Amino acid sequence: MSPIVYALNVGRGDAFFLEIPTEIGVFVVLIDGGDQFFHESVKPYRFAQERGWKQIDLMILTHLHPDHLTGLLEVAEHIPVIEAVMPYPRFSLALSDIRHPKAIQTARMFHAYNQLWELLLQQKTTISLRQPFSKGTASASWSFGPFVLRHLDPLNVNDLPAYENIVQLCSSSLEPVIQEKLLINFDSLSNQDSSVWLFEQADGLQLLLFGGDALLSNWDRIMQHEKLQPCGFKVGHHGMADGWNEQLLRKLSPDWILITSNDTEYKQFQDEWERLAQMSGAELYVTGSRPGTLYLSSMLPLAPERIVYK
Repeated sequence: MSPIVYALNVGRGDAFFLEIPTEIGVFVVLIDGGDQFFHESVKPYRFAQERGWKQIDLMILTHLHPDHLTGLLEVAEHIPVIEAVMPYPRFSLALSDIRHPKAIQTARMFHAYNQLWELLLQQKTTISLRQPFSKGTASASWSFGPFVLRHLDPLNVNDLPAYENIVQLCSSSLEPVIQEKLLINFDSLSNQDSSVWLFEQADGLQLLLFGGDALLSNWDRIMQHEKLQPCGFKVGHHGMADGWNEQLLRKLSPDWILITSNDTEYKQFQDEWERLAQMSGAELYVTGSRPGTLYLSSMLPLAPERIVYK
């Protein structure tokens, strides 16, 4: 049996389920949760219910942005999560009177992140931290029978420019204007802190590369220590120009490309996205390119099929 990936259409955001069959049962992995739900069925919690999954074996949050975090809260509130991988250690902030809209948004997101921690702790989920906050190979890969989900990046604290703003916010009492600046800086840098994950067979066949919101600078670092040639490639940062280019595609040489975005951005960037895909010889798939799309599903390593609401 082949593993199946479900890419939920959550607009300009990420929410992926992996359904992994093994000899001892089926494992379910959730990577990010999205935050724009045009239909109840694309909410990760409702999707899991409709599939009949009784638990999430592994939940992964790649980085802190609402379009990756929000949908995980409802899952953690209602469905048992056996293990979760979080991007940062838990932290608490004493914020002053924050008024800048972007700073307020980031502060609310930090609150939601702490809510997620609390929900997972309440249900006694085993919480792991991604590298560099945990060390050793055991903290970098998870095995499911003949399949492995491996964390590729980031590996060092120096690779986390957004996290430095959290450290400063936690370090001492700061004037509101400084807190606002740090909150805004975090939001602008968070994509650079994004995790990148590779789902592969134990024999080395690379099934799907999850790019999170990784930028080209992240990929430059990753390609220095990884030899990647995935069947499928989930492009970082929703197809924006700072997340991929011709050079990266030539190095990866994927069979198919997946972009998580909405129909508005698809219409805006369609020509460029299709040009890049054609240049690399890959098929292009965009979650929200057609109205009414619930999700794309792929029986890996095959290309995805589109499931539309009727």
